[in-house]
Amino acid sequence: MALRRSSIHLLDITFIYLTYQERGPEKMQEFLNIINVHRNRWRTLDVSATFDFTPLAVALQGPAPNLEKVSLTDKNAFFSTHGFGFFGGTAPRLKDLTLNGVATPWDSQIIHDLHFIDLSRLHFPSTKTILDILSYSPQLQKAVIWRCTTGETPADPSDSIRLSQLSFLRIDLGRLEAIENILDSVQVSQRGCLTIPFPTDGDVEGFLRRRVAGWTLNWNVTAMSKLDVLLLDSDADELRIGILAPDIPEPRTLTVKGFKTLGNQFLLALSNLVDTLAAWSGENVKLHLKLGNPPSTYYATRIRQLFVNELSRLPPITSLEISSVDDYSLIDIVVYEGAWSVFQNVCTLSFSGMTPSKLNKRLEWVSHAIRFVKAATESSLQERDHMPKLQTVELRVSSTAVPEEVEIIGAVAKELKLIVWPGRVVVVYTDPNGLV
Repeated sequence: MALRRSSIHLLDITFIYLTYQERGPEKMQEFLNIINVHRNRWRTLDVSATFDFTPLAVALQGPAPNLEKVSLTDKNAFFSTHGFGFFGGTAPRLKDLTLNGVATPWDSQIIHDLHFIDLSRLHFPSTKTILDILSYSPQLQKAVIWRCTTGETPADPSDSIRLSQLSFLRIDLGRLEAIENILDSVQVSQRGCLTIPFPTDGDVEGFLRRRVAGWTLNWNVTAMSKLDVLLLDSDADELRIGILAPDIPEPRTLTVKGFKTLGNQFLLALSNLVDTLAAWSGENVKLHLKLGNPPSTYYATRIRQLFVNELSRLPPITSLEISSVDDYSLIDIVVYEGAWSVFQNVCTLSFSGMTPSKLNKRLEWVSHAIRFVKAATESSLQERDHMPKLQTVELRVSSTAVPEEVEIIGAVAKELKLIVWPGRVVVVYTDPNGLV
């Protein structure tokens, strides 16, 4: 009845069924019977289930002329190869496609002219197949090919493709060789972000040096030369290097976010990245360091000391961001070890990912962190009348700026100004999604 009453409106449809009850397929069929007669009004379609997707594939054979966004997830499928044909290849307005464990013929028209594509838990015959898929969408802006596998046949260098609008690429094909084969074959025209899994095979150090040094020293050395961030990811573990052209004055960025892998593995990756930074850093390089939060187990003495040793080898850190004000933060390790020299060049200190209540609750901790960094910057001053290097403390607060929250932030900022003086405290309000 509600669908009939809304007959003039386009439909945004979501069906999520993640239990293993026997009536799952029946509920899917009931759902399909209801929505199928309104096919011409579909605008978005999001289906996630844990049972056979065949009935869905059969029901989605017809065209969907107004469909703009599709997300299909089969929670039971891993490295799926069985391709379903969807929408009769006719979805002319489709720009956003996610297939998670659900394959389709890789020459289908529905994977043409996209702006965003996310393909996960699938198996591809070869890396050339992936390049073909990407090439079907010249205006592609974001691409995710994650937790996938591919055949052994590498793409030929002559298969190179250009994606002038691509700004984000996240790719995991299980093998470092396959990932590099894709990167060598994709050319981009603007700066962006590349994410790969933490490499467990192949020449990891060589890979890092080829990729990072190539992007920085010669923009034409590698296919991905314009992508300015290399992110290594292992089960939410992140190491990030932000690479900027030599003529851009902003600091380069190294992010160390919460990590869960074994300490030795993490520290080896960090050491490789620090080595790479040293290899292409000039005398005047500036670094923005972003610290997240580790599990409490990383406070073991040996891990603390090795972590601080690696940070001590970095270029001068002029900008420091603390992205977590929870119970544990990586900055606590530096403070605990009394490693003043790590932060002696910091001019800007920022705290992000906070709500007003969390900031107020952790005010003592934030104050202590500021005092440590300020003391570190003062420790390198040669004369008593020199101004401290710490000029700005920025509080990035997730808030709708209602009066009660503004009052809390105002009180906190006022108290922190006493610590930061003669520097200043700046409050930046962000929305709940973290956007300014």
